[in-house]
Amino acid sequence: MDRFTSLSTGTKLFLVAAVLLFVDLFLTWQELPLDFGPNSQVTGSLDGWDFWGLLIGLLTLGLLAAVIVGETNDELELDSRFELAILAVSSLVLAIAVVKNLRDSDSAWASYLGILLAALMTLGAFLDWREAREDEAVDAGWWAQQPGTSRRAAAQDEHRPSW
Repeated sequence: MDRFTSLSTGTKLFLVAAVLLFVDLFLTWQELPLDFGPNSQVTGSLDGWDFWGLLIGLLTLGLLAAVIVGETNDELELDSRFELAILAVSSLVLAIAVVKNLRDSDSAWASYLGILLAALMTLGAFLDWREAREDEAVDAGWWAQQPGTSRRAAAQDEHRPSW
């Protein structure tokens, strides 16, 4: 438990949302009304495990494995590119969840919860990516070129008096 509390806010948000999204796929994502004549009508419940749901589930498990390995293995030197890849794939999961919800007719509450959880995963990945970018900017030091300045402008600033 101490290890979980030592994680960043983005990582905690990502891990909890990813686990809940995977569990959410087992809930009812569609409620299809089935008509069997004038006297009988039944509602069929479908979970999230169709093609799109399988893709969401596999990508979520892969993301969980990558984040857990990245957080537990101290020998890995991961930079913001790793966090950017996690952000890109979690954004893909969000896009697939939205497409699945739009393509499915008679969506149930669990499908909307799945979109919310995928958005929270993406938010957690974004927070981690932003934190990794800030850490790299601090590590670059004072001599690193500032964003938005050209090399020529930086060289001219070195020759100007600082009074």
